[in-house]
Amino acid sequence: MKTMEAIQVFIANRQLRGAAVSTIKQYQQQLSRMLEFSDKLPTKPEQIEAVLSTIPGGQATKHCYFSTYRTFYNFLEKRCGVKNPMRCVDVPRVKVKILPTLEMSDIELLPIFIKNDRDRALISLLLDTGIRSGEAVSLRKEDIKENYIKVKGKVGERIIPISASVVKLLLELPSSDGYVFHGERGRLTRNGVYEVVRKYLTRIGITGEKLGGHRLRHTFGRQYLVLGGDLRSLQMIMGHTNIQTTAKYANLAIEDLIQKHHQFTPVQLMEVK
Repeated sequence: MKTMEAIQVFIANRQLRGAAVSTIKQYQQQLSRMLEFSDKLPTKPEQIEAVLSTIPGGQATKHCYFSTYRTFYNFLEKRCGVKNPMRCVDVPRVKVKILPTLEMSDIELLPIFIKNDRDRALISLLLDTGIRSGEAVSLRKEDIKENYIKVKGKVGERIIPISASVVKLLLELPSSDGYVFHGERGRLTRNGVYEVVRKYLTRIGITGEKLGGHRLRHTFGRQYLVLGGDLRSLQMIMGHTNIQTTAKYANLAIEDLIQKHHQFTPVQLMEVK
C-alpha cells in the first residue's frame, strides 16, 4: 500500500467522524513526515523508529508524533488489514511536568485589577468552566442556560456546568450579533483572549510562558481535583476524549501534596486527643 493512499483514506475517515480542522491539520503535518521517508507504507517497527528519530524537538514532540502514528496504524489495521508495526515500537519517554497554573492567592488578586465588565466575565468564565479560548469566543447568548452552557469543542458539542454568578456576568454584556465577547473590531478572537488574560496575569506578578487562556484552563483542572472533584467528571467538563489527558491534572504541586498528606495521613489516628 502506498503511503499517500493510506494517509488519504485515514484523513477522509477522520473528516467523516467530525474531527476538528486543527486536528486534521495536525494529522496531515505529522503523517507527511512519513511520506517524506518512504513512498511505500512502512510496516516494520524499525522503519517507524527511524522516522521518529528524525523528528526535530524534544521527547514531547516525538511522543505527539508517536500518538498520531499509533492512531493511524490502528485504523489501517482495522480497515485495511495492514500489519501494525506500532505494537512493537516503544513509547518515547517524556518527563512528567507539572502544568503551570495559578495559586488560590493569585486568583484572589485578580478582581482588584479587573475593572472592565467584558474582561471580568471572560476570566470568570475560563476559571469557572475550564473551556478553551476558541470555545469562549464562539459562545453565543443562546448557548447560556441557567446552570450550564453549550460549547462546540474539538469533538463536537458538550454541556458544561456553570456558576450562577458567571451566568449573570455573561448575560449582562451587550451584544448585537448574538455572540458574547467582542473586541474593538467585532467578535473577540483567540489572540484577543490571550492578550486579555496576559494583561491581568502580568499585573498580578505572573511571568514566563503560558500566560493565555490555557493557563486558566489548567488552573480550573488542577483546582477541581484539589477541592475534591473526580477525574471522570473533569474529563466530561473539559472535553477530553482520553482520560489519560485529564490525568495530567492529577500531578499536583508540592503545596497540594502537603495539604492532601496532612488531611489523609493515617498517623493522625495515633495522635493523642
